[in-house]
Amino acid sequence: MASLSSQHRVGSLAVFVCLAVLQILSGSFTLAVAAPRDTPPNTNGTIDTRDVLLARDAIADSYSEGTLRGSLILFNGRISTLDAQNTVASVLAIKDAKIVYVGDSVAAALHQGSFGSNLPRQINLRGRVAVPGLIDSHNHLVLLSNRPGYHTPLENVYSIADVQAAYRQRAAAGAVPAGAFITSIGGFHFNQFRERRLPTLAELDAAAPDNPAFLMVGFSGPCATNTAGKAFLAGLPGSASVSVASNGSIAVGAESGKALQALRAQLTFADRERSARDAMAYAASVGLTTHL
Repeated sequence: MASLSSQHRVGSLAVFVCLAVLQILSGSFTLAVAAPRDTPPNTNGTIDTRDVLLARDAIADSYSEGTLRGSLILFNGRISTLDAQNTVASVLAIKDAKIVYVGDSVAAALHQGSFGSNLPRQINLRGRVAVPGLIDSHNHLVLLSNRPGYHTPLENVYSIADVQAAYRQRAAAGAVPAGAFITSIGGFHFNQFRERRLPTLAELDAAAPDNPAFLMVGFSGPCATNTAGKAFLAGLPGSASVSVASNGSIAVGAESGKALQALRAQLTFADRERSARDAMAYAASVGLTTHL
């Protein structure tokens, strides 16, 4: 970890800010320092984990891609220091990817940062919590890119009604063209649903009337689809045709594998790029900002 200049002694009131990494979609931004807090906090309290801000677009003005450097001031927020007193600051300053100030004064942050004429961008957190981004040291972005259709994560849904709501929301977002598959492949299991089953063809029709829908447990099935999805999969020529039951279910194993391969065969490079960007944007939205 880097330290501040020697004129600022780290003593009993020091705030040790753990290694943090923020990443915007165009590149990475690293924070690492042990920084002293110069004044008593003007706020105190607990952190509501539902109230989190990720400043993934906050350093566009000063960030130089590939340098892992950027400058930024966050103010009017709640910066949990995690020191012995659990103090909470309202201002945090970053210069060239290092935290140079933690306190409650933007003026003091500018002075201590010695930014000169190259003033950093200032972000008003409006009382929200700023947290370091989480690092995922084992993921599969290429696999995410190869998920066909418009992938819709289901790890946080707990009923068939929740699945339907997620699919309606995905379709209503405006980014999914009519006739394009809305899919959920891996990352969930029907045992998490209150009904302990996959949705039926009729239930998926109600959720996505203008789009084929396809859900797959793991990468071997079973699967579920709606009327439009069944028409596509069952209508494939010869041995590629997938056996889809009247309720939209597809058996685990070979038939599920054929369905997945048929959908993957439709992927273009543009589809794969979009899927990768969607995956990274979703990860950033839940606090996962760096992929190794």
